[in-house]
Amino acid sequence: MQQSKMEIVKSVKEPEAEKSSSAIFIQRLSQAFDYIAILRPLLLIPVWTMVLLGYYRASDEFATQIHLPVVGNIGIILRPHEGVLITLLIYSLLMGAIYILNQLTDSRTDEINGKLYLVPYGYLKKGSLKIQIAIFLSASIILAFLKSPLVYSMLVLVSIVLGIMYSVPPIRLKGRPIVDLLANASGFGVIAFAVGWTSQAEFSTRLILDSLPYFLCVSAAFINTTIPDMKGDIRNGDITTGVFFGVRKSCLISTIILCLAILTSLYRRDFIPLTASAISLPFFIYMTISNWNQRLNIRSITMATQISVMVLSLLTALLIPLYIILLIFTILMVKLYYQVRFGISYP
Repeated sequence: MQQSKMEIVKSVKEPEAEKSSSAIFIQRLSQAFDYIAILRPLLLIPVWTMVLLGYYRASDEFATQIHLPVVGNIGIILRPHEGVLITLLIYSLLMGAIYILNQLTDSRTDEINGKLYLVPYGYLKKGSLKIQIAIFLSASIILAFLKSPLVYSMLVLVSIVLGIMYSVPPIRLKGRPIVDLLANASGFGVIAFAVGWTSQAEFSTRLILDSLPYFLCVSAAFINTTIPDMKGDIRNGDITTGVFFGVRKSCLISTIILCLAILTSLYRRDFIPLTASAISLPFFIYMTISNWNQRLNIRSITMATQISVMVLSLLTALLIPLYIILLIFTILMVKLYYQVRFGISYP
């Protein structure tokens, strides 16, 4: 019988005496990257995308302008402003710390669901991770307040507070249906978007209106992510949106929200979420149909989510070409890490 990924990961912790000296060296070297992998680099991609989209929507100086029917003129940014590059660093530190915190509080759930091996199986000490959280959060706050304006810094603080409230008891928004959805969609689709925006322009009503399609895109994708984790969440006492509605209703609601994202994209004349949502919609419909009889089809849910995130990120990379370098580098490094560290193919 073929070994599962979980069995392979567990077997990595075999005694070093049973390994060759070269294997020991490679394993110890790869262990140093555990503290980077714990930041969940692949989940930083949606964060980077939202920050860059906020920056892009606020920009009015483009290297190239092209015209499209319905949506009008769109531009390409060949040289991103220094402010947004600093913002990407700040938000990477911030969200990396929040992701670590989430894994510390969800270690039991992750073990049940067979995911995020580093904390549940003791590859990293919790004390060291708490220090890493403190360093990263402190660095993000200091960098944010060294940068103006004040609104920008306050948005960074709100991101941190919301991230802590999402994971840590007794509030733990993650375990509250609908509230978990609103917190996640607001954090990524509005606040991260606004941080990118305010790195370039002032906070305004237009910012809020322009963030609406992204709020809905994130909402649709987030509901999908709660479905595969239902088993562990239930055993941990977390009533997420997926647990609350069940598989069929969650898939249906997610698809309806994606349709609303298309409508609001047309209203805001924003071809980016419009295109991403339109391309993703057939996969969401397939997901809903294949899960209609409550026979959980994880593959269809995962595929719909991944495609929606991938398309949105690639569209952003087309408009800000330097972003494609960061995307490719991140994905290749994560793949290499998991191959060397655990001997598994991921992603």
